[in-house]
Amino acid sequence: MAHTGERGRGRLARQMAGAVLAAVLACAGCATGAGAGGNAAGADTRGDAAAAQAAAFPEAYAQEVMWRDCTADDGLDSGTAAALNDAGVAPKTMRCGTVIAPFDWEDPENPDQIELAIVHIPATGTQPLGTLFGNPGGPGERGVDFMIGMPLSPGFGAVMERYDLLGFDPRGVGDSTPLECDGAGSELPVVQMAECIAGNPIAHTMGTSQVARDMELLRSLMEAERLDYLGYSYGTMLGASYATLFPERVGRMVLDSAENAQWANLIHTFDQQLAIARATVALATSCRTEYRDEVEVCPFVDEDSLLTVLDQLDDDPLVAGDGTQIDGAALSSILTSALYASHFERGRVLDQIALALLGDQDAVDDLASPLTDAEGTVDLAMTIISCHSFPIEPDVPGLLEHIRSTGVPRLLGGPKITDDVLAPFVDITCYTLPESGLDITDTFSFDAPGAEPILVIGITGDHATPYPYAQELVQELGNARLLTLDGQGHAASYSDRSHCVDTAVTQYLLDGTLPAEGNVCTDD
Repeated sequence: MAHTGERGRGRLARQMAGAVLAAVLACAGCATGAGAGGNAAGADTRGDAAAAQAAAFPEAYAQEVMWRDCTADDGLDSGTAAALNDAGVAPKTMRCGTVIAPFDWEDPENPDQIELAIVHIPATGTQPLGTLFGNPGGPGERGVDFMIGMPLSPGFGAVMERYDLLGFDPRGVGDSTPLECDGAGSELPVVQMAECIAGNPIAHTMGTSQVARDMELLRSLMEAERLDYLGYSYGTMLGASYATLFPERVGRMVLDSAENAQWANLIHTFDQQLAIARATVALATSCRTEYRDEVEVCPFVDEDSLLTVLDQLDDDPLVAGDGTQIDGAALSSILTSALYASHFERGRVLDQIALALLGDQDAVDDLASPLTDAEGTVDLAMTIISCHSFPIEPDVPGLLEHIRSTGVPRLLGGPKITDDVLAPFVDITCYTLPESGLDITDTFSFDAPGAEPILVIGITGDHATPYPYAQELVQELGNARLLTLDGQGHAASYSDRSHCVDTAVTQYLLDGTLPAEGNVCTDD
C-alpha cells in the first residue's frame, strides 16, 4: 500500500532522521571498534550500539540525576511506607528524581528534551548484584509507583535483598513529560487522536523503541554494567525491543506474560478480544465449581445465561446511587477487569454481580464505582504507544481470512460475521499518527543475537497475551527459554499464585540459572 500526503511526509522525515543518526552511530562504531558486544568473525554487526548512542547524545549522558525524597504523589503514601517498613525496606532510603532525555533519539540534531520520572530503591542486603529495572505493562502504565510497590509482592524478598530497583514512568505517562489529552469534545476515535496529536508533540516520539532507548540512558546513569529487567505484558515488548537494539547490554531479563513483535497488528487485536471472550465465558461456566466458596448464588452459569443477563441490562440497566448506569457493555467491562484479578477477587466480583441483580443497592454502587472513576476519560496514551508499532501494511484481507477461519463467538456478536461484528477489528485509526508503523517492529521481528539468555514466561490460558505469542517470542529472540504456567489469568511471577514460577524466576535473577527446557508450572 502506498502512502502519500502527511503520512508519507512523516515517514520520509523519519527515514531522514534515522539516516542522520545512522551516520553518527557508524562513526561511533569506528571509534569504539567491536565494543562490549563485539566478538570474532560472525559477531553481530550492530557492535556496541549502547556506546554509539552515548556518543551521539553526550549531554544526556553527562547529566547528574537530581534526587529528592519520594512522596505520596510518587506512590509512597503512609500506608505503603508502613508496609514497606514491615517488609524490611526503609522508605527513607528511596530516592525519586528526574532525568532529561532527548525528545527524539532518532534525530541528534533536534535540541528538544523531555523529562523522565524515576525512583531508585536500594537492595535490603549489603552485596547487591546490580540494578533491576521494571515495567508493569499497559502500554502506558506508570513505572514509579509500580516499582515502589514491588518489594511488597509475595516471594520477592530474596530478589529485593540482592538488587537495587529502578522504576520509571515512560515518556508521555505519569510524572514524565505527559501526554495531556482526554478526548473530550468528540466520541470519534480518529478525531480524539487527531486533536491529541496536534496538541502534544510528545505523541510523535512515544514509540516502544524510544522508551527502550530511554531505558538504556537510565542504565548508563545508574552505572549499571548491564540491564537486568523484569517486565510484564507490554513490558515484555519493551524488554524485547531493548534486547533487539542493545543485545550487548542485556543482563538477566524476565519477560512475563509475553507477546511477540507483531503485538499491535489487527490479527493480534482480534485474538486478544477472542481470548477475553473465551475467558469470560469460562469464568461464567466455572462459577458453580471453582468459586463455590466465594459465591452464594451464581449470576450466570454458562454462555447462554451470561448473554441473557447482558441483554437484560441493555434493556433495563442497573442504576447506582450517583446515577451511573450498568448496562451490558459496562458489565462486560467489569468482567474483563475481573480476569486480571486473583481467584478470590474474581469470586467476590461474581458474588457482587449476583447481589446487584437481586436488587442489593450497595452491590450496585460497588460495581459502578470503578466505572464512575473512569467516566469521561480516554486512554490515548495506550493507543498512541500501540500505534507506533501498528503495521504500515495492516493486511485487512489476512485479518478477514483469519476471522472467518477462527470464527466469532456470540459474546463478540457472532457467529454470523456481519459488518457490525467486523467493525471493531478493522479499525485503522492509527493512521492518524504519521509515525504509525515506524517503530522497531516495522520489521515484524525481535532479534537479539549475542544477548545473554532471556527468560520468557507464558500462561496457557492468558486472555491478554495469548500463550502462542510467548512461544513465538522465544523463537524470535533466539537465546531465550520458555517457562510455561498452566493456568488462567495474566502475570505469573510474584503474584501469589505459583511457588514454582516464583522459584524459577528468583533463581534465574540471582544466579542466572534457567529452568529446564519444557518446564511447566501450575498454580498453587
